[in-house]
Amino acid sequence: MACSVIVSALCHNIRKAVFQIKKDNYNNRRNRKYQLTFNNPDKHKKTSHQSIKETLKQWENLIYWCMADEIAKTLHTHLFIQFKNPIYFSSIKKAFPTAHIEEAQGTAKENKLYIIKEGKWAETEKGTTNLKDTYEEWGTIPEQGQGKRNDLMNLYQMIKDGYSNVEILENNPDNILNLQHIDKARLEILSNQYKSERRLNLVVTYVSGKTGYGKSRHILDSHGDANVYRVTDYKHAFDTYNGEDVIVFEEYRSDLPIGNMLNYLDVYPLQLPARYNNRQACYNFVYIVSNWKLEDQYFNIKNEQPETYQAWLRRIHKVRVYTAPNTWNEYQPHDYLYGFHPVNDMETPF
Repeated sequence: MACSVIVSALCHNIRKAVFQIKKDNYNNRRNRKYQLTFNNPDKHKKTSHQSIKETLKQWENLIYWCMADEIAKTLHTHLFIQFKNPIYFSSIKKAFPTAHIEEAQGTAKENKLYIIKEGKWAETEKGTTNLKDTYEEWGTIPEQGQGKRNDLMNLYQMIKDGYSNVEILENNPDNILNLQHIDKARLEILSNQYKSERRLNLVVTYVSGKTGYGKSRHILDSHGDANVYRVTDYKHAFDTYNGEDVIVFEEYRSDLPIGNMLNYLDVYPLQLPARYNNRQACYNFVYIVSNWKLEDQYFNIKNEQPETYQAWLRRIHKVRVYTAPNTWNEYQPHDYLYGFHPVNDMETPF
């Protein structure tokens, strides 16, 4: 007997939990079009036509609505609403708590015909229940496909404004079906921008120190992993570059010809060589990370091609030297190369 009671209670709790999950999921859904039904509007002040119209004014995003009364078993009001952008079901429910609310199917015109019981509804039993004198509408009825065009325009603008994929999905979860296209569009927009735009804010930092001191980790923590492109294969350095704002040349030991490196560290528009398709340089931060000191890079070039070597040094804006795990000093290149180094608190020259 006790077992039966426990099982019954457990089943009840499971059903309750499942119902709550379904309810939460529905409340979190978004749509552009809704059909609402208000039963017995003559008995409730807040469901009169005037009250409904006042409530609808809160949404600047609203582009069209129509409504009419009809009598079946009871008097009720049908309302169709359409928004420019998708809106949460929970927002509609909060505004109209007593209404029966459904995501509207079909076009705006089809929903209007249902409200006024015309078209295919005219010759049905429902065609006789409509109170035509109560019909009201506001706005211009949207054309079929207009909502989808608005969605695409909003999506394009978010990509241009630099929204991440996660931020785009939070704005409209339906975009999960477009992720592959979003990535391609983002890369195309960035590539087109930087084909003719100099990256005048480009910052190049040389980072040196022992293995395990946190050189790369600090860069990733500062910029976010998704924004950093790490070069680890110097034979095919840019094959998977995807427009990231940050490039890190890892474990660098004069791995690339200095002429190429001078181009990669310059502000001018540049196509990065890749096996399948060259990639447009879109980065504004470069980190050259190495166990070698700056002066050890391109050591032979220093003596054989001093002007080229000086051009290499001029490309570097900061020198960061790790002295212990997660501890570093940062210098201007001139100060680093020509002997100015900060003295630790525990050290004195006397």
